[in-house]
Amino acid sequence: MSALFNFLLIDDSAFDLLIYEKFLLKSGISNAVRTFNSARDALKYLLDEATALPETVILLDLQMPDMNGFEFIEAYDAAPDFLKEKIRIFMLSSTIDSRDIEKARASSHIIDLLPKPLDIASLKMKLSIN
Repeated sequence: MSALFNFLLIDDSAFDLLIYEKFLLKSGISNAVRTFNSARDALKYLLDEATALPETVILLDLQMPDMNGFEFIEAYDAAPDFLKEKIRIFMLSSTIDSRDIEKARASSHIIDLLPKPLDIASLKMKLSIN
C-alpha cells in the first residue's frame, strides 16, 4: 500500500488548485490536501501551525502575483528549522526560462521543479511511492 502524504497546494489558479486536489485524492497519494491561492497566506499558515503541522509536501507555483514562488522560498528560509524538517517542496511551473530552472535547482529548499500540468506518476516517483 502506498504512503499517504499531507499536501499543501499553493497556486493563484483556482482551476489548477481544484484539479490537483482531485488528482491527489483520487490517486491515493493523499487523504489531506489544503489549498491556498496566495503564497503569503500559505506562509502565514505554515508559521502559525508550525508546531502542530504534520509532515507535508508543498506543491508551489512559480508565477503568482503578490508573492511568487521564489519570494515564498526566500521568506520560508527564515522559518524555524524544526518546521523545515517536516516540509518537502516541489515547485510547479511551465517555465522554459533557464534562469528560473537554475534558480530552482540551486535552492536547498526545492526538491525539484516539476512541469505543469502536474503528472501524478512522476510525483509518486519523486516521493518514492510504488
